[in-house]
Amino acid sequence: MNAPQIRSRYWVPLQASHQAGAWEALDAAYGDFGRAYHSWRHISDLLQAFEELAALAARPELIATAIFWHDVVYRTRGAGESRRADFLNVQDSADLFQSFTLMNSADVEAVREMIMATTNHLEAKASKERYVGFSRDLDLFVDLDLSPLALPWEQFAANFQDIRFEFSWIPEEVFNAGQAAFLRNLLSHEDKLFRRPETIKMWRAAALINIRHCLNNLSIGDVGAPQCP
Repeated sequence: MNAPQIRSRYWVPLQASHQAGAWEALDAAYGDFGRAYHSWRHISDLLQAFEELAALAARPELIATAIFWHDVVYRTRGAGESRRADFLNVQDSADLFQSFTLMNSADVEAVREMIMATTNHLEAKASKERYVGFSRDLDLFVDLDLSPLALPWEQFAANFQDIRFEFSWIPEEVFNAGQAAFLRNLLSHEDKLFRRPETIKMWRAAALINIRHCLNNLSIGDVGAPQCP
């Protein structure tokens, strides 16, 4: 689904809760040629997955808003040749959302907390019940962001290539070592990989198969081995 389709189908219902220029800021970020995985395709995938599960949400419009803004800032390189901390990207994304939103303060804080939860998918939890059902909505949002782990292997592998493109400035052996550590951490916490009973049933088994397959490829030095998105 391309940007105009995403806008007409998913953004228009949210537009009134944002200042003028919000869509243009999103489109400039997700349409950047330097992005391959963290692009409109990722946002589209999450929105379409959420569309099937929206009945589970207490405040679906807040989850949809978090999906749109959670990766709006995504820079891989920090100072010099260092990798930029993921936390900084997420924090900057939350800040950019806050600069454009017209929501009331309670809703702003709820969306901001959902976005910030992506700094640590496995351990994140609601700081408090910001509205009835907030903790379950946060869990659903985090599950959605990890749902690409459960894609068919060919798509999973394509996502690896896209993320590798975003980190093309990092030597391949360094990149692969980092991804292997990331994968092993996911595998060692498989009981936390997904949270909602519905998403566990839909995605966990397929995600674990992909993770193990990927780790096996990395261990035998297959440079085409995919990394988890």
